[in-house]
Amino acid sequence: MPLLETNPEIAAKDFDIPVTKVAPRTDKSPLPFEEIPGPAILKLWEKYWRYVPLLGTQLFCSLLINKFTQGRLSWNRNVMPIKYLFDEYGCVVRINGPLINDIVMIHRPEHIAEVLEQERELSVRSGIDILQHYHLNHRKYRSAGAFSLQSYEWLEVKEKVDQPFNDTVWDYFEKLDEVCGEFTNRIREICNRQDEVPGTFHRDLTAWGMECFYVTMFNKHLGFLDPTSRSVDETTKVINALITAHTYMSRCETGFQVWRFFETPFAKRLFAACDVLNEIIGKYIRHTQNKLQALSQLEQERFAKEKEGSPFLEKMLAQRIHVDDISTLLMDMMILGVQAVVNCEAFLIYFLAKNPRAQKQLYDEIISVSARSGSVLTKESLKNMPYLKACVKESLRLRPAFPYLTRLLSSPITLHGYAIPKGTFVIMASQITSQREQLFEDPEKYRPERWLNQDEHAHNFYQEYSCLPFGYGSRSCLGRNMAETQMTLLIAKLVREFTIEYDYADIGSRFFMMNVPNRPLRFRFVDRK
Repeated sequence: MPLLETNPEIAAKDFDIPVTKVAPRTDKSPLPFEEIPGPAILKLWEKYWRYVPLLGTQLFCSLLINKFTQGRLSWNRNVMPIKYLFDEYGCVVRINGPLINDIVMIHRPEHIAEVLEQERELSVRSGIDILQHYHLNHRKYRSAGAFSLQSYEWLEVKEKVDQPFNDTVWDYFEKLDEVCGEFTNRIREICNRQDEVPGTFHRDLTAWGMECFYVTMFNKHLGFLDPTSRSVDETTKVINALITAHTYMSRCETGFQVWRFFETPFAKRLFAACDVLNEIIGKYIRHTQNKLQALSQLEQERFAKEKEGSPFLEKMLAQRIHVDDISTLLMDMMILGVQAVVNCEAFLIYFLAKNPRAQKQLYDEIISVSARSGSVLTKESLKNMPYLKACVKESLRLRPAFPYLTRLLSSPITLHGYAIPKGTFVIMASQITSQREQLFEDPEKYRPERWLNQDEHAHNFYQEYSCLPFGYGSRSCLGRNMAETQMTLLIAKLVREFTIEYDYADIGSRFFMMNVPNRPLRFRFVDRK
């Protein structure tokens, strides 16, 4: 105890207490890759993973996430598990490696810029293993599918598909507008006396998405939105198969991939649903082939040069693209593309329903350009609706179709002072990026006006990396123009015809390989007439 007693009068005289100073780090070389922080428990798993190569490359297994978050989070909460890791370990997190070396997760725009700027055209991203397995092993196709292609194979497909995609959107703009008009009529049919749609409204949105797909791909108005259609058997088969495939694709992809060794019940259900879609796609391919073969050689050459006004499938066959590649491309577009557009449209309707001021401003803009109810919207009218585009962009900022971007580094880089070697798998949490308070004021709020009259002085180099709902570079979404056109057309029609309301608990998102609404879409569509 006497050792703890100090006379303040003599302490300063008799003791020279040195002041410890931390010397600044003069070595500016990057810190070693091994020093990147991350969950310690996974380092123990690392030596076992080499013997159990079952972990999907798209994202993480829910079992492992539950382990290193002590059961506080589940994967279906979407971006929250990775948000937890950033909060716990910092802006650069390392996960000791499963299949392809180690995984690094980032979310700051300057770090994302560093990854995307270093890549060349031959960028490599993760594919969807179960779809690749279906195409190569189950169907015995020569290609794994457009979504899973990499490097030169991807560039070859992109070069052939990019322009026909954009041409098809404008060639079939009026027919897409007609489909959106049919959907507004469908809403009037299914609303109850309180002007509320049933809890199965997401299925009706899927029917709208598939009708748009049939119109642009096959030039076929099948009748997904008409319950009295002659093709009701095909429409029902397609919708059921599409929903089943999307459900079990997620379950197969985000867990331990036992289906690599034998067909699990989930894989069997997925493959059965894909077989239904593949059969229908094959039917339309054969029909189009017969149509083209009936043309003379001169007519075929003229058709291949012009192709204006022809559906996307005819454009592909006219370019002599292999039938297997066309089948896998259309399959991926059905399962991934259509569902992505449908879910993004669902979130857009929800945000406008929850923000009546934004909806009123959008309505004022729409009627100023296209006042007459039921009239056809044109390409020119959409171009004159900046607030409409801002509404779509703000919805995609809050709920992009895919909350992550992935890359396999083709060269070493430095992130946040750490040396990241070539071959590292990088997950960019782009949805978390687009909701950072440093980048967006009140980031959780739906404010379309933030995209209007942006201050040029506030713009910086990294701003373009703060919101990437369609990806970036050579691996950006092929169907971006088509998706945006369908979304803007439909929401313009809906807002012009209805006041949209929502009176239930907030709709969040769950992860099924993409953002999916976690509640029934029980909107009220009050007819403005």
